[in-house]
Amino acid sequence: MLEAMNLKAGRNEPCPCGSGKKYKKCCMKTQEIKENAERKLREKILEFSREPLFKAEFEEARKVFLEGREPDEGDEVMFIDWFIHDYRLKNYGKSIIELFYIEKNPFLPPVEKEILEGWQDTALRVYEVTGIERDRGIHIRDLFDNNEIFVHDIRSSRRMTKWDIGALRVIKTLGKFYLSGAACLLPATRKADMIQFGKESFLRFKMEKPEATWQDFFKERGHTFINFAFMKAAQTPKIVTPEGDPILFTKAVYEVKDYDKAVNALYEIPDLEIVESDQDEIHFKLVTEIKDHYINEGNIRFETSLVSDDGDPQYRSMGDLTINSKQLILDCLSEKRLELGKEMLKTLGDSIEFISESKQHPDLSGRKNEGKKGKIQQNEIDEPLREMLGKKFLEDHYRRWVDMPIGSLGGMTPREASKTQEGKEKLKEVLKVMENAEERRHRAGELSYDVHKLREVLGM
Repeated sequence: MLEAMNLKAGRNEPCPCGSGKKYKKCCMKTQEIKENAERKLREKILEFSREPLFKAEFEEARKVFLEGREPDEGDEVMFIDWFIHDYRLKNYGKSIIELFYIEKNPFLPPVEKEILEGWQDTALRVYEVTGIERDRGIHIRDLFDNNEIFVHDIRSSRRMTKWDIGALRVIKTLGKFYLSGAACLLPATRKADMIQFGKESFLRFKMEKPEATWQDFFKERGHTFINFAFMKAAQTPKIVTPEGDPILFTKAVYEVKDYDKAVNALYEIPDLEIVESDQDEIHFKLVTEIKDHYINEGNIRFETSLVSDDGDPQYRSMGDLTINSKQLILDCLSEKRLELGKEMLKTLGDSIEFISESKQHPDLSGRKNEGKKGKIQQNEIDEPLREMLGKKFLEDHYRRWVDMPIGSLGGMTPREASKTQEGKEKLKEVLKVMENAEERRHRAGELSYDVHKLREVLGM
């Protein structure tokens, strides 16, 4: 989750200024002068922070920042940055960088003085990535004062994803904005959590210091967002059915002993609807009426299908059943649904005989899954088939998603929400989260969906 950011472009990469020229033939010399001055200044400040008189304060600050966490490399980078810029030394009432400015500024070269000026009064704040210009930088918006800026950072433009949420320190160097230290990143699904945590924390801070501004708050409490982010990152959202059960591809296979008797019994089951029928095979869908729009907080609800006509009750697909003269196969998306389907099939009596059942996690990674004792496990899926199934899984889901009631849209479907201004505003936030999640999946080399297709369908 934490990542140190490298601000330097390669010699033969496009110049971050946007000229279209290679970096070495454009701004490299000017940038190197700035970078040399910046590097020397950082070294001086870092050396200053390591003076023996600050040692006790350094150890105390480390405990405050980490709050018992085991640090990783990104943590260490971010801590040093926070200790220098934000931590108020008890014996001086000032930060390291403020003391450095007072004591050393008169002796610095002009370019270092100018850089140091831009580094005063910065804070670790929380931003949303609103746009990315590859090989140049990122557009970010402060979640609490809505200020938007462009940050020159080539590494971030390659590694961050649009709509990421990040605890970042932005510094101004010679008129341009850059990132300092490391970035603590979270997916867009955590935006509401970060905003709520920030607002509640700020209200408590204001009770202690009624005249405090947001900047005062972030200077003193910005590090608490890092610990909150770590806590939320540990709470990995799960993909669940609307009933709240983990998503699994589950299958029950039966041998057909008496085809006519079995088919006649299936026709009598009220929760089965015929989808397709021919002389060799019949396809049914197991459905149930949707009576609520409950969403399991912190998890991602996966709606499988809605089967209804306009104005009629809406129905949720609970499973697919296929029967031919040799086999009956029941496919569901959770173990509980499969058990319900198997219970229903008991009404077929001795016309069918259970053979096996299997399950597969929806990531389609091909890994074998542990099952209940005595049950046959599904074999690994060939890569081309796995990819085809995964794409179909996503395409089918998002094709139906536009007509599914969504809790965060007040029970409206995305298509309904797109018809009103209020609905559009809510839908924008929903699509941001989806776009961020799918882009993260794409960057991780996993199967993903192009959310732009949904924007076109919804006119967004």
